[in-house]
Amino acid sequence: YSLGFDPLDGSSIIDANFSVGSIFGIWPGQGLMGRTGREQVASVVSLYGPRTTLIIALPSKSRDGDGQSDITFEVTLVKDRSHWEVSRPEVILKPSKKVFAPGNLRATNDNAKYDALVKHWISDRYTLRYSGGMVPDVYHMFAKSGGVFSNVSSEKARAKLRLLYEVAAMGLLVECAGGVTTHEFEDKSVLDFVVDDLDRRMGVCFGSKDEVQKYKDYMFSK
Repeated sequence: YSLGFDPLDGSSIIDANFSVGSIFGIWPGQGLMGRTGREQVASVVSLYGPRTTLIIALPSKSRDGDGQSDITFEVTLVKDRSHWEVSRPEVILKPSKKVFAPGNLRATNDNAKYDALVKHWISDRYTLRYSGGMVPDVYHMFAKSGGVFSNVSSEKARAKLRLLYEVAAMGLLVECAGGVTTHEFEDKSVLDFVVDDLDRRMGVCFGSKDEVQKYKDYMFSK
C-alpha cells in the first residue's frame, strides 16, 4: 500500500489553540503518481480537540465484494487515551443542511460568482461555521450530518488545497458518507482527478448533495 497524508492540517490556527487534524489516504500498490482518489481503499481524518477522534471511510470495493455499501464511521480515543471505541457506527451527510464554511473569502473580491454565492448563503440565513482549518470545518459537517464547505480561487487569490495530501482523502470520506464533491470550476468529482504532480493544488466544494448542487448552479452558470 501507499500513503498520502497531511500530518497537520490547520497549522495556521494551532497557535490560537483551535482544533486541528490529520488527513490520510491509502492506495493499493506502490507509488502515487498517475493515481486518482477513486482508487483509494480507505481514507481517514483525525481531529485533535477536546476529544481525539477519527472518521474512517471504507469504500465497498475495498472489502472483497462483501455486498455492502460504502462505510463511514467514527472512533474516539478513550480510557486514558489507551483504547479506540466506536463512537458513531455510521456517519451520513443528509441531502441538505443550511450550514456553510466558505474558505478563501478573499477570492470574493474579484470572483463575482463566488461573491454572489456567499451573499446567497448569508441572505438565505445559513449558519456560518468556519475556523480556517479544513479538517475542523469539514468534520463539523460530519458531526451535524450536513452542510457545505468551499474553497474557491480567483485571479488574485488562488486556492491552495493539495490533491494528493488533502483533497483526495477528504473527498473519499465525503462521498462514502453520501455527500458530493466537485472541482471549483469543473463539474467533476475530485476523486476523478489524476495526481500528475505531487504538489497539484485546486479549489473544491464538498458537502450535502443539494448544497453542492446549489454551488454548481452559481459557480457553473454561464
